[in-house]
Amino acid sequence: MDYDLQNFIDILVAILSGFYYSSFMLTVKILAGIYLFVLLVDIILMLILRDVPSHLRVGLRGTDIPLVSKSKMQKRWDKVKKRLKDGNPSQYKVAIIEADAIVEEILDGIGYKGANMTEKLESVGAAHLDDHLESLKGVHLIRNRIVHEADYEI
Repeated sequence: MDYDLQNFIDILVAILSGFYYSSFMLTVKILAGIYLFVLLVDIILMLILRDVPSHLRVGLRGTDIPLVSKSKMQKRWDKVKKRLKDGNPSQYKVAIIEADAIVEEILDGIGYKGANMTEKLESVGAAHLDDHLESLKGVHLIRNRIVHEADYEI
């Protein structure tokens, strides 16, 4: 009896291993691999369409700050500082306008809403920018005068 059971198990293993290594199972494995690849791509696309990367940034950073390269922003700020060192009043005006645009872009990225820079600065709490909020409002007023008054002197 023990011999028959051992013989039965050996025959069953031989049949299953023959089936496992058959061309039919190779085809099933290939089709299953393709199906799993397509399923994985679908899952990734669905996550992207549902804006999961944005939600992930909110979860990790506390806000949805767009991914702006630090070097790109540093180059823009270096241009502003270079214009200020020039000594030319017209370059001062351009530097103020560019700096105001940088601040507005940062406020947009952080999530402050408003139709213009004044509304965005009004929505910023005083505790968020410490003593700099009034300075930013003052610089923005100077920027508005530069843009709207052609003969404005700095």
